[in-house]
Amino acid sequence: MFKSILVPLDGSTFAEQALPHAIILARQAQANVQLISVRLANAPSAAPVAEEKYLARIASQLEPELPGAITYEVVTREYGPSPDPPSLAHTAADAIARYASEREVELCVMATHGRGGVRRAWLGSVTDCLIRIAPRPVLLIRPKDEAFGSAVSADRGMHHIVILVDGSQTAEQVIPYALRIGTPFGAHYTLLRVMSPLVWGPFDVRVSVAPTPLTQHVAVDYVERLANDLRQQGTVVTTHVIEAVSPGPAIVEFAEAHAADAIALSTEGAGRVRRMLLGSVTDKVVRSSDVPVLVCNIRRLEPTTDLVQGNVVTALSAVP
Repeated sequence: MFKSILVPLDGSTFAEQALPHAIILARQAQANVQLISVRLANAPSAAPVAEEKYLARIASQLEPELPGAITYEVVTREYGPSPDPPSLAHTAADAIARYASEREVELCVMATHGRGGVRRAWLGSVTDCLIRIAPRPVLLIRPKDEAFGSAVSADRGMHHIVILVDGSQTAEQVIPYALRIGTPFGAHYTLLRVMSPLVWGPFDVRVSVAPTPLTQHVAVDYVERLANDLRQQGTVVTTHVIEAVSPGPAIVEFAEAHAADAIALSTEGAGRVRRMLLGSVTDKVVRSSDVPVLVCNIRRLEPTTDLVQGNVVTALSAVP
């Protein structure tokens, strides 16, 4: 189970929507929560008083929920001028990623929108950059129009998690991280594979829209084989194979129709291609899902241990 959870905040009520999820996860796993605010400045020597007061206030509000388990820190990251300066979003994401690695954070929970709300979304900026470089899994939360103080008491438990698999070992590596989130809640899991449908081509011949056709029989056998391995460990797993021309919307629709509490997927898929799925399937799921999305950038994840308490799971290593 996760023992250390990081929540990046930027002072907005949108970013604070990640807090209820972090709190319930930490409470169930007896983990600590680290609040972080990134201060981008050309003069890092200036004291970030406002940010510290803000984090102190949030921490004091959360203290009754997790006594003695809340810490906070303002990280100042200098930027520019330079011949080719990185974007402010990349600079902030890099600061969060470095903090997660140095402080041995095991999970990052953050909202998909930050300061400025949907008109100036973190997604496509800080969140998008972080997913690409994060050394830890990132649980993305779509903000709702509510104060986090009242939302903390609401049920944000992970009782049903949909895990996307595509036949590759790379995509399968998200499974241990999904189990880590669901194990404290006694969750059940759905292994979901999306097939490209057959369409009518010339001369009334049915052809696949995918480069490599996949039969229903092969897809079902694959997800059942994975599920049986997990069932032998005592995990409650169901399987589904669906057809869809556009996998992203189909995944979101499936998760919502089956009352999923989270969707778990990798940023890389079949063939272990160098090009990340982020920007295609993963990107579409993250941008359109009202259900929290656990994103694992398998190529960036650093080695971890004790992935799933009570299950025999090998620690993952970063892919060279």
